[in-house]
Amino acid sequence: MLKQAFQRNSNPKQPIGLSWVYVFVLAGCRELNIGLTFNLSERFSKSDAPEKLIYYRSFSLPFDAVAHKHLLDSLSKESVLHWVKKINPHLNNLILEIFDD
Repeated sequence: MLKQAFQRNSNPKQPIGLSWVYVFVLAGCRELNIGLTFNLSERFSKSDAPEKLIYYRSFSLPFDAVAHKHLLDSLSKESVLHWVKKINPHLNNLILEIFDD
C-alpha cells in the first residue's frame, strides 16, 4: 500500500546516501513531529520514547529533503495529518517496515 503511494526509490533498511523526512507521534501524545535524518533505521532504533512512525519518504538529494521538511513544517498540523492520512489512512505504525526482514 504505502510502497505504491510513495513510489520509493530505496529500501529503508539500506539508507546509504539518502535523506529521509518522517512524521511520527509520541505514544500518549497527539502531537505530530516532523524530522529529517540520513539513517532512518538508526533514528528509530535509538529512540528512548515509544514512537509511532506514520510517514516517511526518501530523497536522493539532501536539498530536496530539507525543502520537503520545510514544506511540511510550514503547514498546520491538521493539514499535515490530512495529507498523511491520504497515504496512510489508518495511521498504521510504519516502524515495522524499516526493520522487516
